[in-house]
Amino acid sequence: MEIIGELMKDNTQLKLDITQLKDDNSQLKLDNENLKSQLENRVEDRLQYLEAVTRQIVPTSCETLARLGVTRSGTYLVDPDGVLRGDQPIQVFCDMVTDTASTYVLHNSMEATEIYHCPDPGCYARRVTYDASIKQMQALIDQSESCEQQIRYDCFSAALTSGDTHYAWWVGRHGDPQHYWDGSHAGEHVCSCGLTSDCVNSAKACNCDAEAHQWESDFGVITNGSILPITELRFGGLQVEGQRAKHTLGALVCRGHTPSSNPIPTWDSKRALVPESLKKAFISMPIANQIASVQQGQFLSMGQR
Repeated sequence: MEIIGELMKDNTQLKLDITQLKDDNSQLKLDNENLKSQLENRVEDRLQYLEAVTRQIVPTSCETLARLGVTRSGTYLVDPDGVLRGDQPIQVFCDMVTDTASTYVLHNSMEATEIYHCPDPGCYARRVTYDASIKQMQALIDQSESCEQQIRYDCFSAALTSGDTHYAWWVGRHGDPQHYWDGSHAGEHVCSCGLTSDCVNSAKACNCDAEAHQWESDFGVITNGSILPITELRFGGLQVEGQRAKHTLGALVCRGHTPSSNPIPTWDSKRALVPESLKKAFISMPIANQIASVQQGQFLSMGQR
């Protein structure tokens, strides 16, 4: 009888232990659901925080920065093609002194560069490399009220065009050669002096076309936003000793803002671009690292893999 009593006591305790285990298991499930919910909320909060920070750190242009109250000229990161999509943000110079903030996209051909003996049309080629992708520059142009690029050709007895021969031209973003050196005159050969009828030779369209035995220059501002930026410079016609020339190309400069015909994506559409694995990796970062990843374009590029 004593053994039976012990067994009954052990059985009762076992039932109590099983009941306790069931209760513990239920509590663990509840705790797990709570942690999961907190984690999801934390991811959502962090991503929304990222969007807010990104909008401040990486605006679409210098004009946007100016509207946010920035008044100091200097180098900034901008993202013309939109936050969390497209190409990585680009570095530009913002001129905040002018009435309308100006965005300058710099390149490798801004210094005066001499052209040496080169007799054939376009035999000298200078590829222009910008601190931005073509996609980002086109997005900047599309959203700006106006864009322009200065160009200058200094010449000593060296023509841009002689008779029916074009010795020089520039190439826009679509790859087509252009022979005008001021304004927006596709299909024509014209310079600023020709438009105002004050070239050194009134019968010529450009100062350099006079082939004078002295230094002359043709300076213009290309304003055709559908062609900009200038991606290549081609020169030639330096056939004999004594002919000299040099070129200078200004930065792509955009001003003002035109409302885009394409609406800015909603937060939900942006969030859909971010894979779950990236969300989990991102949430583990300290806030400072999150901001740094946005500034360096890492978050953006990771989201496109």
